[in-house]
Amino acid sequence: MAPDLLFEIGVEELPTSYIAPALAQLEREAAEGLKAARLPFDGLATYGTPRRLTLYARGVAGRQADYDEDATGPAVKVAYGADGQPTKALLGFCAGKGVDVSEVRRVTTPKGEYVAVTVHHAGRAAAEVLPPLLAAWATRLQFPKSMRWLADDTRFARPVRSLLALLGADVLPVRAFDLTAGRDTMGHRFLARGATPVADATQYLATLERVRVLADRAVRAQRLRALVDALAAEAGGRVVEDDELLSINTDMVEWPAAVAGRFDERYLDLPREVIVTALREHQRFFAVEDAGGRLLPAFIAARNGDDRGADIVRAGSGQVLVARLEDARFYWKTDLEHPPANRVEALSGVVWMEGLGSLREKAARLESLAAWLADRLAPNAKHAAARAALLCKTDLLSEMIGSGKEYASLEGVMGGHYARRAGESDDVAAAIAEHYRPRGTGDALPATEAGSMLALADKLDHVTGAFVGGKVPSGSEDPYGVRRAGNGAVRILVDQGRHLDLYSTTMESTRVLFANDSELPQAQIMKQLGEFWRGRVELALEERGIAYDTRDAALEARIVSYVPGPDGTGAVPARRPGWADPYDALLRARVLAGFRSDRRFESLAVLFKRVANILKASTEKPGPLDPALLSEAAERALADAVVGAGGRAATLWDERRYADILPAFLELEQPIHTFFDDVLVNAEDPALRSNRLRLLTDVRDLFTRGWDLSRVVVEGEKA
Repeated sequence: MAPDLLFEIGVEELPTSYIAPALAQLEREAAEGLKAARLPFDGLATYGTPRRLTLYARGVAGRQADYDEDATGPAVKVAYGADGQPTKALLGFCAGKGVDVSEVRRVTTPKGEYVAVTVHHAGRAAAEVLPPLLAAWATRLQFPKSMRWLADDTRFARPVRSLLALLGADVLPVRAFDLTAGRDTMGHRFLARGATPVADATQYLATLERVRVLADRAVRAQRLRALVDALAAEAGGRVVEDDELLSINTDMVEWPAAVAGRFDERYLDLPREVIVTALREHQRFFAVEDAGGRLLPAFIAARNGDDRGADIVRAGSGQVLVARLEDARFYWKTDLEHPPANRVEALSGVVWMEGLGSLREKAARLESLAAWLADRLAPNAKHAAARAALLCKTDLLSEMIGSGKEYASLEGVMGGHYARRAGESDDVAAAIAEHYRPRGTGDALPATEAGSMLALADKLDHVTGAFVGGKVPSGSEDPYGVRRAGNGAVRILVDQGRHLDLYSTTMESTRVLFANDSELPQAQIMKQLGEFWRGRVELALEERGIAYDTRDAALEARIVSYVPGPDGTGAVPARRPGWADPYDALLRARVLAGFRSDRRFESLAVLFKRVANILKASTEKPGPLDPALLSEAAERALADAVVGAGGRAATLWDERRYADILPAFLELEQPIHTFFDDVLVNAEDPALRSNRLRLLTDVRDLFTRGWDLSRVVVEGEKA
């Protein structure tokens, strides 16, 4: 049987956030490196604790696979002299490849006749190939911050203290970090100090468990969760669900243990979020709640070891926690003396973003934009959204957020509590608490209408403000979180099923900013914003499983949006790019994705591409269609079909019944076919040519109101 490969890097205590990314890198390096080295394997696994990063490869081949290499040498006229004998060029080529001149053959290439040989490469033993590979993978690992501890330039997250490398039962002499690998691993730093030999790679996990180390992260997390759950039950409740906190604690220990403690009930007067944050952020404690979801005056702390000294740990943890809760009580009581409405004008003294004025000016923009959005999306929430917009940034002036740095993540949430305590309505308080949502991928969306309007306004203002202020994200750089804000806005629209014209909305959100500075390059900024929003909508569709060509077909459409008339009233149709309404783009993309399975779709798409290519190649701008110039039966039939299909689709477009539109367009397939068979588009008569181009333009425009089918890749066509 092929042996297993084991490679462990023993280190000083790693930060918890470094472990998972490092293991992912190590696995990626191994997968690519073993393949490149022609060493087949059955599977890869990684194990990690605060003091070790481990790679495990199952069933690694004992030798590299052999392979033959076809090598081309010099041209024949260079390889042989006039007498037909090999030249120095040919002899040198053969010597370099380790072959005899008799093995040379002639090959014909586009550049002429050359000599060539087939070189057989015999695979080397895995034990010979692996040591330098393992050393390279280890030293290439990247961390957010690295350190030097040797005399050379070697860097790692923390000093490396040991290396273990086994292929089956045999030691691989890996040399890295001024160390040579052996078969020893290190036991738990408190419970089983010192080195312990690993007899065989397959014995690694069992050997470590005997010296009080659970290297398998999943097993360690399961053990810790069971301990925490048991202690929570003993305290009369259950653990407040927090998968991230469980993950953090799992990466802080090698042999999980836990201790439960309590704190004074008087601290339960604090908002729930404050208590949970006090427990979580610095102490990494688990909060406990009863069956009804009310917090209990209890906490659970994870430990790296066993139950020895549990009472001392419990007492010390409680003292540290009480100090933090006392600080929180002071902040809370102080802040309640300053209602949010009384702090609005003080926002004038806080700069929002360099060059873009104060938070007071931002609050005014949010108040206007939230009301504008509510008029279009949630009229009943207009008053609450506008009021919440005015107050939503005042908690940045509070003691809890401004002084209690560990509570900075509660901005918005605390503003909601302060507003409710000051007598603001529940709708206003909830909107303030929700207006930063979603903060990132996977975060909850605002749960109220007013909260959604304010969250949209805040994110839209953040994006447009950043572009106007020259804080445009580039490459991987986005220090102001502009992409995150844009993604959040699009997610609210898409996941809550809200139709909003981002083109008009961007104009509204930049209106005040442009009015304040007439020197701004408005056209350039609006173009950049359009490209930015298209990118955000493209990402949203990709994340929801839309294929790239289907996505592009939906985003490159020219949708009809209704905007206020010239006098500011009524509604007139306006052409908008397909990304302008993100939710609408998703609906159209999903319909197109479903329709692509129809056997008739491919033919229709090919015809559309032909129409689009003819129009793209033409430099003419045809005028209105002239029925009198439709001289051929085929073009009259196509014109009638276009009018008929357009009329039947008009109501479907307005009602967004996209699933019914594409099937309705199938009736155009035969008239288009016949048109191309019987009619010369590029007629010599300019009037006829222009009229026929107009007819094809009408065909194209029927589809591009929802989809640009020229973007769709059909079978047999290059992507």
